[in-house]
Amino acid sequence: MRHLRQLFVCSVLAVATIPVGCGAEAPDSAEQASDVGSISLSLVGTSATGATYRLSNTLFDIYGPTHRLFYGDGDTTVLTAVLPVGAYDVYLEPGWVLERWTSSGYQYVPAVLTSANPTSVFINEGATSTVAFQFRADGDVVSVGQGTLDIVIGVDDTTPLSEDTDVACSNGYDDDRDGYADCSDPDCQWQPFCVPWREDTDVACSNGYDDDGDGYADCSDPDCQWQPFCAPGGEYTDVACSNGYDDDGDGYADCSDPECQWQPFCVPWREDTDAACSNGYDDDGDGYADCSDPECQWQPFCVPWREDTDAACSNGYDDDGDGLADCSDPECQGQPSCAPWGEYTDVACSNGYDDDGDGLADCSDLDCGWLPFCATSGLLIEDFEDGDFFSSPPYASRLPPYTGPWVTYGDGPIPVDLLPVPGPFGSTALGAHSPGGPSASGAGVMLTFDMWPVDVSGFQGIRFNVRSQGAPVRFEIGTLPTTPEGGFCSDCFDSHGIDLGVGTEWVTIELYWWQLMQQGWGTPTPFEPWAVMNLNWRTLPGQPLGIELDDVQLF
Repeated sequence: MRHLRQLFVCSVLAVATIPVGCGAEAPDSAEQASDVGSISLSLVGTSATGATYRLSNTLFDIYGPTHRLFYGDGDTTVLTAVLPVGAYDVYLEPGWVLERWTSSGYQYVPAVLTSANPTSVFINEGATSTVAFQFRADGDVVSVGQGTLDIVIGVDDTTPLSEDTDVACSNGYDDDRDGYADCSDPDCQWQPFCVPWREDTDVACSNGYDDDGDGYADCSDPDCQWQPFCAPGGEYTDVACSNGYDDDGDGYADCSDPECQWQPFCVPWREDTDAACSNGYDDDGDGYADCSDPECQWQPFCVPWREDTDAACSNGYDDDGDGLADCSDPECQGQPSCAPWGEYTDVACSNGYDDDGDGLADCSDLDCGWLPFCATSGLLIEDFEDGDFFSSPPYASRLPPYTGPWVTYGDGPIPVDLLPVPGPFGSTALGAHSPGGPSASGAGVMLTFDMWPVDVSGFQGIRFNVRSQGAPVRFEIGTLPTTPEGGFCSDCFDSHGIDLGVGTEWVTIELYWWQLMQQGWGTPTPFEPWAVMNLNWRTLPGQPLGIELDDVQLF
């Protein structure tokens, strides 16, 4: 039989009456004495043999209707406080030390905690509730525990030979050394800890049985959700962050684990961080959640006034609350983080940045030349209204508007006629026609600058109205590098140009210098707008000439 003698350092406390000598003070929230109970933690006691023991370096974690931490060092004999009436769990944190008094002072003794940790207790009004912790040291069984909540130390000198108490059946040891520990020992089958009528302990929640007969076994039973065995692998739920365990094994339990910082249990005091202002909870209990709380007004999550900076356009939020976040918001289209890789939109060509990294920004980039923001007004070369394409000087001027002779050509005996024809919008246009099919290289009409090249580099391209009488049309620009006069080419006349998809209806063609390409059979050279020798519209080989032009201009 075990003999337990307990020393009450602070007398057993009646819940309704708080002894002044224990130093307890009622919390501000207590309206009357009957709303609270008290707790007294005595850390010194004697065993049946007269030995004195001291529990030091202790940290008791008590949580229930309220949460308290009590720490005792080697000089502390009693810890006291006032608690509201209700159910509590008392948890002795690791790191405690058990010491025994000798003639030379307290000396450390090896010891193990053999009772359940945490231990549950209910503090009733006007009554004493008991919670017990038991230790084994030097053959002694040291108990910590009883009161309102009153925890004291006692030592049982006899070695336990039986395993028939609730403590012995829940401490993880084979106390009677019969090869069976705790509930696997037949002696424990009637102890409360081992009675399988409930499924709300770690043992019941991990034994593979539906212990309470509700149709749910182990972790599938809602009663098991708080048990360590059923805790999720991560520590990122309110349950896992308030159960007193290090559920994910990273060395941090509950609110000390960074993963728990977003959980309501761990953010109860203030609502003035970006995390607290964006978690959907009223963290400080003032009736206002997140951005509706005045304390959140300066937090990044709650400042949605504008979305027109590079930071606001790249943070993943809809900062101005218009339903469009970051680069999908039109206000962000001019920001560097939202700039397209190419520089070929009106926004990219007007934001002051070199968006495609080619060293040219906005309208100085050739990619921007055709955009409305960078477009220049057109310079009319010929509208064919005065008929001077027959009677103009033999060569065009080197200065704008570059008017000059229009000539036709063909490589066969078939004549080519140049005559005025009705143009679009009731105007006069130039017509170039041949009655039959030209031979090898085709036929065309040309504005020639044979005496000297002209410089059109101040313009982005050329536009004109054109239609065909059934044959495909190609537009080309001859430059010094592609004509014999320049002395650059060995295979000349491979001018820069483009095939036009035109038919019998008038269409307006707008071409940019960068769109014009050589056909590839002549000497390769880049297009040089500063050395233009002629403008040429022609049909393909084997096709009759039937081209009509109007309103030729540079832009």
